[in-house]
Amino acid sequence: MIAVAALVVGLIAVAISSPAADVRGHVCRAVADVFNLDASCSGGGDDGETETGDPDQEFEPEKCKIHETGDEYSSVIKIGFIEIGENAGFVVTEYSDGTVTMMATNGSEIGATGGFGADAAYGELEANASVDFGGGLKFDYGSTWTFESQEQADEFREQLDDYLMDQWSMTHPVCGPTGMCIPRPTTGAEPPPVPSTTFGGIALTGEVSADLGISLTSGTTPLTQAELTQQGVAGSISGDAHWTVTNDNNNTPDDPSDDTRTYVTDMSLNSEVTGQIGLATGGVGSMVGMSYSIKKDADGNIIEVQIVSTSQVDSSGGAGAEGEVNQGQGKNQNSGGGSVTDTTTDGDVVVTETTLAIDPDDSASQQIVQDWMGGDGDFAYPGLIKLNMVDPSQADPNDPFAMLLHNNATSSTIAYDHVSDVEGFALNVKFGLAFGVDFSMENSETTATEATYLGAPRPDGTRPVLDYTECVS
Repeated sequence: MIAVAALVVGLIAVAISSPAADVRGHVCRAVADVFNLDASCSGGGDDGETETGDPDQEFEPEKCKIHETGDEYSSVIKIGFIEIGENAGFVVTEYSDGTVTMMATNGSEIGATGGFGADAAYGELEANASVDFGGGLKFDYGSTWTFESQEQADEFREQLDDYLMDQWSMTHPVCGPTGMCIPRPTTGAEPPPVPSTTFGGIALTGEVSADLGISLTSGTTPLTQAELTQQGVAGSISGDAHWTVTNDNNNTPDDPSDDTRTYVTDMSLNSEVTGQIGLATGGVGSMVGMSYSIKKDADGNIIEVQIVSTSQVDSSGGAGAEGEVNQGQGKNQNSGGGSVTDTTTDGDVVVTETTLAIDPDDSASQQIVQDWMGGDGDFAYPGLIKLNMVDPSQADPNDPFAMLLHNNATSSTIAYDHVSDVEGFALNVKFGLAFGVDFSMENSETTATEATYLGAPRPDGTRPVLDYTECVS
């Protein structure tokens, strides 16, 4: 019976394995497990692959936005009582991993712009505006709630509706013809929970440089435009750059130990480098915006660096005399990167998001990031973003930070169509970074048309561009 069980286990393992899998290894390990033996079951296959799974899957981003709805939330419409009458808005974003975010914003702006309206939101944030839901309930503009599922999000909406209903009921008793009034029934709903992400302020580069370790001057002459282009620098942080600062309590407002703070700013683009770039989703385009994000934990360690670029497809523009510039490769280089699709068309907008998660206990990686940001001699000109940082598809052994991205960062590229305001779209991307919602939609209802991501690093120093099917299915 034991021998039969071992054989069955072995056959099942073979059945679910690929044709090139190590069959003898499967059977050996099955028998060893059944008999509780300490056997050496080294692989007998020719490809040398281990059974740790597909390494490319480790570099597939955890989630992507698959659909977004700009839901005009008005107390008049949803609660149905004109007396409340204060407009407010939620932008609801559903992700491929099942999580949902809801961002509080002005309902009239959602109706006017068809989206978050980041172009209008910046002034609201500067003024520390709040969103009034009526019934004495106000939240900071941009406050965001994060839910593990759509069911949790629906429960939040129901709780909000019930709470607002109660507030109205308590101030509007039922009065009869004789003037006698009785209180209306209430649901007993608790007020909505504290949002997970809140706006912390807007500051200039000089005001956040100490917190982030950024040095704007290194004692050397700044690079000229020609030198920037020669080094493939796509963007740089200017001294007068505005940083949006947000705080995230990770849904545990009473526990500050897991709080994080995110700093986001726009980059000043180098048009000579970003004017014509090869896009991972196919086609050639020009960058119209690039945002840069740094996240720190409660102890001040950098735990994430994010670089997001927004480009507009212009396949008819040609590559130019010097050849096109592929993201992450530099001029006139065609190895590493590339594309798996060619269906993007003129006018489409492509967003490339590169995210590097950093272990706060990894002192070597922490030092590389700090050196790159602050300038220590090896990085004489801090605050410069090269193309191989926007899309780290090819190794650069001479640049420790670029190598850190190449070896560890996830990088996805998603194309969207029917974008009428490309610059406004890029600004929406920036605010998405600031509030942790990957806000890269311009229309109230849009779905991604093409999506790719970079696979695991290969021995030849490249990372292949792979279909990101989960993001568009």
